[in-house]
Amino acid sequence: MSEIETQVEEQLEIAARIIADASYVIALVGAGMSKESGIPTFRGGDGLWDKQGEPPMDGYQRFLEDPAGWMAERKAQAERGSDFGRAIEEAKPNPGHFALAEMERLGYLQHIITQNIDNLHQEAGSTAITEIHGNR
Repeated sequence: MSEIETQVEEQLEIAARIIADASYVIALVGAGMSKESGIPTFRGGDGLWDKQGEPPMDGYQRFLEDPAGWMAERKAQAERGSDFGRAIEEAKPNPGHFALAEMERLGYLQHIITQNIDNLHQEAGSTAITEIHGNR
């Protein structure tokens, strides 16, 4: 076993002890959790915002100025679809999702708080979930 593998194993053992000894464990997860399932992240070297640019943050103001135009734009975007939307529809839970579901089933994990909208935690079997941004 390499030095790095030994260090990783030691860190995992420490984390496992902390979790086993804790009275209430919450997993706070984000886009990195679903990347292995084929869903691109927003930030990072291959993130959507690096490829397509950050979206404008004036949507609410545009809605106030022209609600019908804003709605027409949103409808057109939905009809065109997106690589992100297709990735979400095609994604399946990965081993990380299943590991959290198993930790919940065994009583080691009490809750998941996620930014993800992909529903993969539910598909993997987790039930105690708070979705900050909702889901598909």
